[in-house]
Amino acid sequence: MASDFIQMLSEWRNVRYSQRMQVLSRDKIPCGIFLSPSSPNIQVPRNFFKTCKLNLTCICVMNEEDKQRVQPAKGETLVTLEEYPDLKDKPKIMFLSNAGFFPLMFTDYFERSGTEMFGHNGSGNAENMYNFYMEHLPELYDVHELLTDDESKKVFRAYMTAKVTNLMNDFRFAPEPQYFLEGFFPTKGDIAIDGGAFDGATSADFAKCGAQVYAFEMSEANYRNCLNRATKENGGGGGYNFTVENFGLSNQEGEASYRQAGAGTHKIVNGELTAKFIDLDTYVARKNLPRVDYIKLDIEGAELDMLHGAAKTISRWKPKMAVSAYHKREDLWTLANYIKSLRSDYEFKFRHYRIDCTDYLFNDNQREIFRSFGLSYLCPSTCEAVLYCR
Repeated sequence: MASDFIQMLSEWRNVRYSQRMQVLSRDKIPCGIFLSPSSPNIQVPRNFFKTCKLNLTCICVMNEEDKQRVQPAKGETLVTLEEYPDLKDKPKIMFLSNAGFFPLMFTDYFERSGTEMFGHNGSGNAENMYNFYMEHLPELYDVHELLTDDESKKVFRAYMTAKVTNLMNDFRFAPEPQYFLEGFFPTKGDIAIDGGAFDGATSADFAKCGAQVYAFEMSEANYRNCLNRATKENGGGGGYNFTVENFGLSNQEGEASYRQAGAGTHKIVNGELTAKFIDLDTYVARKNLPRVDYIKLDIEGAELDMLHGAAKTISRWKPKMAVSAYHKREDLWTLANYIKSLRSDYEFKFRHYRIDCTDYLFNDNQREIFRSFGLSYLCPSTCEAVLYCR
């Protein structure tokens, strides 16, 4: 077994979430809580710290207005985000008071001051991930060894490690825009499939690369937003090849119910809405496409089903692919293994991305807050892992 993989497993014994919490409690290491605007009540976090026997030394709030709502207890220092860098005795670990992407945006801000940030998932999920990974070490190791560059292996190990430590700082985020790893995105003249197009932004980017894009979106609401973007991009002098289909991609033709949830819209039994689905092999034959050069997939856990429905296409043309590998825990190995079974000559790379929130998730007031603290619009995320294939 590769030494780096073995080293990772050895480190997990001491850095996994449950062990880290025991050390924080035993050594009375200073800890903090970040109260974002939607959760100004300190009592619930205090109860958590008391139950876990943690040393709460700092309460950080957004601004002076929020500061007026919180009464620090003995031994607690109350500061605003602006005041935090000048705090003399900073906590080693910062906990979040609530879920959501807004507080995660300040991961880098706290890290500048030497403070690490725990994610939202907590002990139960982190320990479940640890046990799950330990049960599937052979599968994880095999995929680790399939990856063709050192950076992919580092990202793969960091991704798993952060899942068992619950520390956002343990992730290793890629610098390039998501789906645009050099050598793995569509180029001029390519026929590209965008599975899970959402609002069409990524499809438009592919079209601007010179590709002929077929964007698939099962949700009626998302489809209309995507169609509006395609109409705009195809017209107005753009001249892009950007076709939008109101289908979900799956392993066969048919209908299924789904739940509308914006970018997270997903197929679900007894969902309130119904969508049409098609397998890519059937679509390619029906449209008489001469080939498929590229496939991007982000379809909320249905990636493996879609790959089964694209087996002929993949086997025949070996398209470059960018496949989301985070919706299901087993995606870390099932996707690569299936693709490898279709074409043994595929090369694999692995990257993990922050979410680009330039025009997504946050409003203008929130973005102004991020700018005021010297932050970008790239949000650290436990999701957005991509398996690249060519």
